Amino acid sequence: MDKENTMELLTFGRGEANSSYWGEVHGPFMKEELVCQAQNMMTSRGIFMNNDPLKFAMPLLMLQMSVIIVTSRLIFRVLQPLKQGMITAQVLTGVVLGPSFLGHNVTYMNMFLPAEGKIIIQTLSNVGFVIHLFLLGLKIDGSIIRKAGSKAILIGTASYAFPFSLGSLTVMFFSKTLGLPSDVVSCTSSAISLSSMTSFPVTTTVLAELNILNSELGRLATHCSMVCEVCSWFVALAFNIYTRERTMNSFCALLMIVLLLLVIHFLFRPLIVWLTERKTKSTNNKDVVPFYPVLFLLSVASLSGEAMGVHAAFGAFWFGVSLPDGPPLGTELAAKLEIFASNLFLPCFIAISGLQTNFFEITESHEHHVVMVEVILLITYGCKFLGTAAASAYCNTQIGDALCLALLMCCQGIIEVYTTIVWKDAQVVDTECFNLVIITLLTVTGISRFLVVYLYDPSKRYKSKSKRTILNTRQQNLQLRLLLGLYNVENVPSMVNLLEATYPTRFNPISFFTLHLVELKGRAHAVLTPHHQMNKLDPNTAQSTHIVNAFQRFEQKYQGALMAQHFTAAAPYSSINNDVCTLALDKKATLIVIPFHKQYAIDGTVGQVNGPVRSINLNVLEAAPCSVAIFIDRGETEGRRSVLMTNTWQNVAVLFIGGKDDAEALALCMRMAEKPDLNVTMIHFRHKSSLHDEDYSDMSEYNLISDFKSHAANKGRVHYVEEIVRDGVETTQAISSLGDAYDMVLVGRDHDLESSVLYGLTDWSECPELGVIGDMLTSPDFHFSVLVVHQQQGDSLAMDESYKLPKVEHHQKIGDTVMQPRFSAEEGFTTIDLGKC
Repeated sequence: MDKENTMELLTFGRGEANSSYWGEVHGPFMKEELVCQAQNMMTSRGIFMNNDPLKFAMPLLMLQMSVIIVTSRLIFRVLQPLKQGMITAQVLTGVVLGPSFLGHNVTYMNMFLPAEGKIIIQTLSNVGFVIHLFLLGLKIDGSIIRKAGSKAILIGTASYAFPFSLGSLTVMFFSKTLGLPSDVVSCTSSAISLSSMTSFPVTTTVLAELNILNSELGRLATHCSMVCEVCSWFVALAFNIYTRERTMNSFCALLMIVLLLLVIHFLFRPLIVWLTERKTKSTNNKDVVPFYPVLFLLSVASLSGEAMGVHAAFGAFWFGVSLPDGPPLGTELAAKLEIFASNLFLPCFIAISGLQTNFFEITESHEHHVVMVEVILLITYGCKFLGTAAASAYCNTQIGDALCLALLMCCQGIIEVYTTIVWKDAQVVDTECFNLVIITLLTVTGISRFLVVYLYDPSKRYKSKSKRTILNTRQQNLQLRLLLGLYNVENVPSMVNLLEATYPTRFNPISFFTLHLVELKGRAHAVLTPHHQMNKLDPNTAQSTHIVNAFQRFEQKYQGALMAQHFTAAAPYSSINNDVCTLALDKKATLIVIPFHKQYAIDGTVGQVNGPVRSINLNVLEAAPCSVAIFIDRGETEGRRSVLMTNTWQNVAVLFIGGKDDAEALALCMRMAEKPDLNVTMIHFRHKSSLHDEDYSDMSEYNLISDFKSHAANKGRVHYVEEIVRDGVETTQAISSLGDAYDMVLVGRDHDLESSVLYGLTDWSECPELGVIGDMLTSPDFHFSVLVVHQQQGDSLAMDESYKLPKVEHHQKIGDTVMQPRFSAEEGFTTIDLGKC
């Protein structure tokens, strides 16, 4: 546009030193700002050269991004007690910095967000959003829709159909009775379709933030949200086809979009998968992915989407959906792109939506229509809540869970915010409707998140007054059932040694369940599945297979005396304890064994400390439905890493001071004492004042000690030793004198802290989850493995008689392959065909 003509048509503002001119012109939909920017305004020469840095593009961009990121973090910290997400904080950041609050001051607005400064930050933030949406698509497993059962299909469909239909009927009713203008009806109808949808990426993000992604409710909400989103896609496609002009250009545009999706799925996806496999084989590194080819095809897909009249994020999202989720591709791409896309540019994109809201416009124009629009939006959300809850109740979901599921389906986030921004730019919704949608979305989502946190407890399923214990199993002659948690192959050898030490026989068999714990990376939904149902292309499957193979080799030695099932759980470490406890409850486990969070090097020093693993252990200890043991593995320090029946344990000791936890450890050790080739020693610490006092508060503890003494008298490999001590110092000296005499030491977690035996030892503890003695045994001075046992507080659980073991007069040899029919058929287990191992 010629400058002189422009000045004749418009009254332009003027920036510093001819830096820019701006004014309003007529755009395709409305009046828009036209900015004429002077050249060479990228970087400032500095305040000492009389330059205002904020009049130049780069300093202004840095200021805008810094203020947005810092403000959003501060607001997020303030909202954390209310359990609000980062998206809410980022939108509120835009509201605070925008015309609704600080931006109402014209001087501030011209300084922080001048007309010439908007286009740059909007462009960069849109690039970040496109990449973020690609990552959201990348984490989606397209096959999850096929795994949704009839329950999820019914609830997900009702969650969309109920609010959409009743909301539309409400608009028609108000339009006929109150005479709403056609533009208000159009905007409100679009807002209803937006309020009815539930986005799968948003739902999984909310579930992960609330630490319920892998809970029973979380898995149901994941499937329901996918069904609901598919319903919204079909409705949007039908509406788009219906409202398009019946012209050849319109038909060609629709055909080209379909062609783009086909090219993405049948050309881009195979190419990236082939390149990934090729690079993996050539470099022998499974974490190497074709990063630059992915970026190139991402650009092509986004540009193609823009060329066909849809947002660039459309092509990016579907390109991400087409690629395999999880490692190695999903994990590596997420690690490389999330740093700047999701953490740097995305907050700016979300904040811009808040910057576009203006509460003053809501009150200054269309005042008589604003209330009606808000009422319709609230009715739509209310119908969505009631429809989801009613469908859940119809599917026999508990009332509390049905209400929480309905609240989760009402949660919305970045996808809905993005859709609203696109509609506002295309004038599908006006400014007033945009403001109302954003405000209502934030309010409903915020209230829903807060209520879900306080209404739903994922541990309630396995929290009860009754707990399964080893002592109860022994007293009632019931089968020992172990759940072994493992993070990698290095955990296997000592776990197998532990199983072997428990001495499984045909008449005293053991059921054990392995659970490979994997941190969720590169995918949106949590997984808890039997090993044989895992995706063979997933690298986690390969590691799980190594673990399973090691245990199957061990099973060959004890054929007929062991029964095993192998599982893998992929979930955020913050909530993966739910999978551990849920599996323990479902499989009626007696004892959960989980690794200690510290790994020891070959010289006995601490080699690695894993903080998240410690949090998992604490969470399991808090809510497990049975006894829990934390395994401090030092097998490597003495060269005892070979599981497969070479260097197994020869000497085991149990330290007994008193209490339920020590009794639980002793009950497990009593089973080990049955093993003919294992030396078992009980070291009983007693204060000298109690030498003639045999009054035990718990008779079961007294009987257990008496039984062990009987074993010690009748078996040469079983020993009972009393250590007479006066205080904690002498207790420490006695424990330190153990040296390298034992391969494994068992000890209870909790003791009577008033006991004279522990006097002076309770003042300081580095790992309180291990108790006083267990924490002492983590010192590098000791070189044996330690099993710290904790008996969960609760009543004795009434056991199923199907786990009752037969009473026998004598033990048969381990090699006897005749199996109990009940044992092989129990819980639908099938015996292992060793010929195929």
